Amino acid sequence: MSIGNNIYTLRKEKKITQAQLAEKLGVSDQAVSKWENDLCAPDVSMFPILAEYFGVSIDRLFGYYLNSHEQEISAIIKAADESMDTYKEIEILSEGLKKFPNSPDLKINLAFSLSMINRISQDETEKSEAIKKAIKVCTEVVDHCGDVKQADRALNMLNRIYAEIGEYGKAMDVIDKMSGESYYFRVVGIARTLAHKHDDKELERFVEKNLFDCWLAMDLNLDMLTSRYGETEQFDKCIAFCKARLNLLAVFDDGCPDFYATHKFFTMLSLAHTYRKTGDKAACLETLYSLAALFEQVEKVAQVDDHRVSARNTLYFSHIHNDEMMEEYSCGFKMEHMLGAFDAFFGEDEEYKTFKQTL
Repeated sequence: MSIGNNIYTLRKEKKITQAQLAEKLGVSDQAVSKWENDLCAPDVSMFPILAEYFGVSIDRLFGYYLNSHEQEISAIIKAADESMDTYKEIEILSEGLKKFPNSPDLKINLAFSLSMINRISQDETEKSEAIKKAIKVCTEVVDHCGDVKQADRALNMLNRIYAEIGEYGKAMDVIDKMSGESYYFRVVGIARTLAHKHDDKELERFVEKNLFDCWLAMDLNLDMLTSRYGETEQFDKCIAFCKARLNLLAVFDDGCPDFYATHKFFTMLSLAHTYRKTGDKAACLETLYSLAALFEQVEKVAQVDDHRVSARNTLYFSHIHNDEMMEEYSCGFKMEHMLGAFDAFFGEDEEYKTFKQTL
């Protein structure tokens, strides 16, 4: 990367215009524009001034910082973690920031360590000063870092800090500043704030809604993934993810084993077909026994008129109305019709015949 591009990147990270940079350096706007467009380079005497202003080494201006820069910062963070002492962590990270004053990773890690002082210290003044500094370094990342992901990490840390010290309005405000990519931080941040606020009714409603949405999204994503693995004959992966999907679907079975029974049924059917394609008769037959048991569940909860499965687990989702949840349909399928695809595979296998007789 050219010096011009490096100056442009650093300027954007600091969120200033060419005119503002020019004013700080005592040069013309045109000079900065020429540097950034590689029409000319700054005079050598300007390098120390630029490096000091941006808070970086001269190596970074020349683009030689990347690998060593990241490795050094990682080493500093690792050393802080391995110290196993909050005060030592703060000391190590603070020293690291003297060398890398614009590092968002160091600042966010330092903010976390500082926030821990609020939990462990008995000195109110010390706690207050630590929180102020933690907020300051996170705010610096938000205001001056050009990396959206790092800014979101800093906002998430601010949410955690404000929620813990009881400034709930500010905790919610920083969530609004997060990018659209930070669904995870947003959901966790709101739940965290409500929990610290002891707003239990709203916490239950919010968590149940988002928990269900995330659970259903995982289920449907696994459905699409296992379908593609089956179509592309990646059977080992298909089997593994079918099992993962079945585990996911059973998470909310307590008090309502029929919850999303048809999803379980068709996942089990996909697993059986995958075993059939791999030639594993023992695993396939074992899966068919489980499939038959699931079929009985589905038939039990399906309404006769339109085959709608109406089981709802109010133990976990008491605040979610039926019209907010995806309906399931048994589609009037018959177990014997589905077994037709397995008849040729098992042939005259006696165990398979016995299985069919038990239906």
